[in-house]
Amino acid sequence: MPARDDDDELEDEFEVRVRRQRERIEKGRAERQESFWNYLGLFGVVGWSVIIPMVIGVLLGRWMDHSFGTVYRWTLGLLIMGLVIGCLNAWRIVNKDM
Repeated sequence: MPARDDDDELEDEFEVRVRRQRERIEKGRAERQESFWNYLGLFGVVGWSVIIPMVIGVLLGRWMDHSFGTVYRWTLGLLIMGLVIGCLNAWRIVNKDM
């Protein structure tokens, strides 16, 4: 029976540690202060999340236009597709952060 008491004590210690950690996380979320720097960082992340898919789309489109002998068909199409993907990324990031 002493082994059972040791298991109970370990479970109690584990529960206490988990409860304390959960309380710290909840306290941190409640006390989270929004500052200028937080918004500036969010602005930067949103900007990059839109720009990177657009640039990739333009580069891929230019390569495809050169390969297929078209003028700007693929470049414009993939630019718009990159913009749509980037806007969806930005929307996801802003909704997750708010």
